[in-house]
Amino acid sequence: MTRFQQIVGSLIYLTIIRLDLSYPVALISQYMSQPKAEHLQWAQRILHYVSGTKDRALLYQTGIAKQLVGYTDVDWAGNVGDHRSTSGFALSLRSAAIAWSNKKQPIVALLSTEAEYRGAAVATCKAIWLKRLLKDLQVEVSDPTTIYCDELSNIQLAKNLVFHARTKHIEVHYHFVRERVLSLQ
Repeated sequence: MTRFQQIVGSLIYLTIIRLDLSYPVALISQYMSQPKAEHLQWAQRILHYVSGTKDRALLYQTGIAKQLVGYTDVDWAGNVGDHRSTSGFALSLRSAAIAWSNKKQPIVALLSTEAEYRGAAVATCKAIWLKRLLKDLQVEVSDPTTIYCDELSNIQLAKNLVFHARTKHIEVHYHFVRERVLSLQ
């Protein structure tokens, strides 16, 4: 195993407690099979960042409402090699993140709205699952879960009652986000 692979493996383990490392570690881990010198430099930059931010940690405060809140964002066509988007989300309970992920999307999105909507769908799925898990663990969470995204057209698409031909390329099973939004009104 090369030094690069050892560093990336350690960084992957560190992402369990350091949410801020998830995205850069996911990017460099794509080069595990054929790393180049520049990839090792990127990994070393991440290590340098870690050494300078040792005091960072997740902080769970008391006295804050037990509401599940989500944040989602997408890097539309951000991968230079295949132009796939990387979507990520974080779900927090009280004052700290309890679930997060970032992953390259399985297909190339034609529009930023499509990429953002797919990202919101993944975050919504995880929020529903997490809410059920918390209920099984007898942790009461106030309703509803709010998921923030940064694309206005994505928000309008989720609230839209009419399915337009312009959005037909977005697969039907992703429209459950719209159903969840409408069920709250």
